[in-house]
Amino acid sequence: MKNFYLAAAFLISSLVMGQKKGVLPPANVKMAFEKQYPNKAALWSMEQGDQKDDIKFKAKFNETGTTKAYAVYDGKGVFKAYKTQIQIDQLPFKAQLYLKKEYPAKPAKEILLVIDAQNNTTYKVEGQNNIKFYDIVFNKEGEVQL
Repeated sequence: MKNFYLAAAFLISSLVMGQKKGVLPPANVKMAFEKQYPNKAALWSMEQGDQKDDIKFKAKFNETGTTKAYAVYDGKGVFKAYKTQIQIDQLPFKAQLYLKKEYPAKPAKEILLVIDAQNNTTYKVEGQNNIKFYDIVFNKEGEVQL
């Protein structure tokens, strides 16, 4: 019985340690990231896309000393999106007004500037208002996207 607990402890600790390290992306994905963001070290994660065989690799890295950024690639190493954290005052003015009107009591939990592969800019705002979570996307003019 002692051996069982010891084996279970090793298994759990190895899984936890593996999660902290992230995943190792395919060489073409890693090369695409290094070409686009030289001298940046990334922590990689993998997520399932909309289709069964649609796998995306997400590189989390420090854009600046305090700003986190993400670069997303498909399994072929094709760039899909860039996301970085921003402050609420960096949102378009229309978006700021909308948030103050619709969610006055609770500030946003996370605000991301998102630039996709076609160079389209959007802003994603996540937060919580009382017990309801909200996730709003604004276009570059600050209008809500449905």
